[in-house]
Amino acid sequence: MLSYELLTGISTGVLRTRVQEILISGWRCGNYPTVFLDSNIPWAQLDNAQRSWNFHIHSWDMLDAPLAAYSAEQQPELLILCVNIALDWSARYGSGPKSDTPFAWYDMAVGLRAYRLAYLLDAARAAQVLSAQEDALLWEALLAHQAYLVEDANIAFHSNHGYYQVAGQLAMGRRFSAQSPLMAQAHAQGKARLRLMLEQQFAADGVHREHSPDYHRMVYDTLSGLIGSGLVADPDLIELSEQVEQALAWFVLPNRRLVNFGDSDYRDISRSTKQAESEWRAPAMRWQASAGMVGKSPGSGLKRFEQGGYFVYRQPVAGFTEQAAYLAQTAAFHSRTHKHADDLSFFWYDRGSEVLVDAGRYGYLGKTEQDSDLWLDGHWYSDPKRVYCESTRAHNCLEFDASNYPRRGIKPYGVALGRSLELPCGLVAMETECRHFKGNRHARLLLLMPGEWLIVFDWFHDNLASAHDVRQWFHLAEDWQLESQGNGYKAVSGKTGQGLQVAPLISGSAASRTYYGESEPQLQGWWSPSERQLLPNFAFCYEQTGTVSGSFATLFSFIDGIETDFVHSKANVSGRQIRLKWQDNLASHRLEIARPAEGELLVDYSRHNRS
Repeated sequence: MLSYELLTGISTGVLRTRVQEILISGWRCGNYPTVFLDSNIPWAQLDNAQRSWNFHIHSWDMLDAPLAAYSAEQQPELLILCVNIALDWSARYGSGPKSDTPFAWYDMAVGLRAYRLAYLLDAARAAQVLSAQEDALLWEALLAHQAYLVEDANIAFHSNHGYYQVAGQLAMGRRFSAQSPLMAQAHAQGKARLRLMLEQQFAADGVHREHSPDYHRMVYDTLSGLIGSGLVADPDLIELSEQVEQALAWFVLPNRRLVNFGDSDYRDISRSTKQAESEWRAPAMRWQASAGMVGKSPGSGLKRFEQGGYFVYRQPVAGFTEQAAYLAQTAAFHSRTHKHADDLSFFWYDRGSEVLVDAGRYGYLGKTEQDSDLWLDGHWYSDPKRVYCESTRAHNCLEFDASNYPRRGIKPYGVALGRSLELPCGLVAMETECRHFKGNRHARLLLLMPGEWLIVFDWFHDNLASAHDVRQWFHLAEDWQLESQGNGYKAVSGKTGQGLQVAPLISGSAASRTYYGESEPQLQGWWSPSERQLLPNFAFCYEQTGTVSGSFATLFSFIDGIETDFVHSKANVSGRQIRLKWQDNLASHRLEIARPAEGELLVDYSRHNRS
């Protein structure tokens, strides 16, 4: 009998502890109610707020750790517990979809459940714990999975859902291919589909194309499980997996959390040395997870993911330190899958803590009605908190006319990376550009002096000569306190005590009031670190009204005493020539920037210390 396929990234080192927790305290999924495996399983979905929970239940996620533990240690009570749940589900839903839940035969749930059911049936037969009637019931349910997965029309080829369907089909088919021609067919079909899926899911630079580092991690975990269980032996796919893991290491912050772009939780990936070596193959991820205790640094400086569509900068430092500066920007629109209205947003970490953060995902709650305003605006889910997290104003973005960047009914533009450079003085520059709505051009330039300051320059122009109200939004991490200071702001981190001053460097924009945990007239000033969690944080913006073309240049400085030289700080109409001058308590600063239509980005920076 083949071992259980660990396709969801669960670590073998914590299996026994995890199973004991489930047996004693029940199975927990996020903030949803506890499920006790020896009681009635809540298969039916009572309302739309349970959509995600119901999906996990019908995927049999609660059986993952017990099945893996049984495979490792052969404890009969674990198998019997899982068999009883499988028999209950098969009697209710094994012959096809039922009306009390949309998730019994939901695409991804079928794939995840298929390999779990296959292992469970195989193990139960080997242990001789099934009656003939029970065996037949489980086998018929497995054949129903085979029949569902064989049809291309049921496979979500466009998203990671299809990937999990194919992984389940491949594992199920391999386990019973010698006993059933239908399962042999499933195995062969799964192998052919898997290569296609991986080529669609990942860009050539190893980045997952669904705009989410956490989904990148999750899909990699399954690929790693497929390789570890012997389901994938193709050298090309193994090489791809190594590239995928290496890319993921760049999305780990100095505090060992994942950058939560798009549909990502603010996930902690910190591990002990032993756990890091067990969980990760690549030296770069072992290094990141263990805080440099094992493995090898993924590198530093500026990383361009040309096909995936990200800029990532990690400050070059000796060893592993949480004090290093980190700046990441998302600049891609590959498809609507997990895509927020967040074009050119960014995440900034510096001086030992998060500074400017992304919104997070909150969760997949509610379902929008077709042709409703939400549906037309590109939302799949209707819960107001989820709608907020997807919105443009929830990200560090430029917002036009209080509207979200369009996602539905438009052609994805692919990658919006422009030029970039690193200067010997340590300054790094990232240029991006894309178009919004019908005629809006938007170019963004991020300029970072690690440990000292960040400048966010935005230029916009409407080719149709339409005037817009434009807001340049920013969102501080939850521990920061913020207060208005003239046409700028003063912030202090509750975590580090670090102060931050915010000021415009070009005249013509007005500072908004501060926003914090507001629900009326609309949600503003919130972020979501994990599923169904929405925590208050400070947000603010700079505004320009009724303008066809314009520029913003906003300075974030760790040094107090900011004074802007508005007389000499300017950007020309095209946003191609930029001069920025300011001084603080330590020095005076000058930036000369040229963004020609063709050729290299030119940045000249000088500072003169104040006596």
